[in-house]
Amino acid sequence: MTCSLSSGARRAAWAALVVLLVAALSGCSHYGFSASVKTHISSIVIPILTNETLEFGVEQDLTNALITQFSDDNTLRVVAENDADSILRGAVVVYERPVASYDASGNPREYKVRVIARLTYVDLTRNETVWQDDIEGWALYSVSGEGGDLTTEEEARASALEKLAQDVLGKTVQGW
Repeated sequence: MTCSLSSGARRAAWAALVVLLVAALSGCSHYGFSASVKTHISSIVIPILTNETLEFGVEQDLTNALITQFSDDNTLRVVAENDADSILRGAVVVYERPVASYDASGNPREYKVRVIARLTYVDLTRNETVWQDDIEGWALYSVSGEGGDLTTEEEARASALEKLAQDVLGKTVQGW
């Protein structure tokens, strides 16, 4: 059994195919392979941040979160300072844990862990600042276990630092 299409149906089928092809290609146009060949910067060093807060160890924890984000992403290789094309320097300038909400009796129900880092990203080959900014990460936790997945300050701190590190990665490699 053969199926023959009229010339109008054939034209319509070709037109639909072209439309689908154009839509598929334009829908993926924001993806590319240029990330790995972006300019002259291919590596980064992330020395331990300084800590301008009273929160012990937060600078080391954020440094580790940043190294993990950049290593997992791999757009920029994390290397030693002598081998780096760029450097991310900075300090943790705010660590706070204010009450975010109260229960009906006026007791704290949720806390917000808020971390701000003042960071500078420098192109070492051209000796110029690419960006400098204060970046914030935060997370809520519930002491009663109600209203959220996080129930301790430590869990919220880890989540806040991870969010902050993700934002730093995005700011550093955006547009690549």
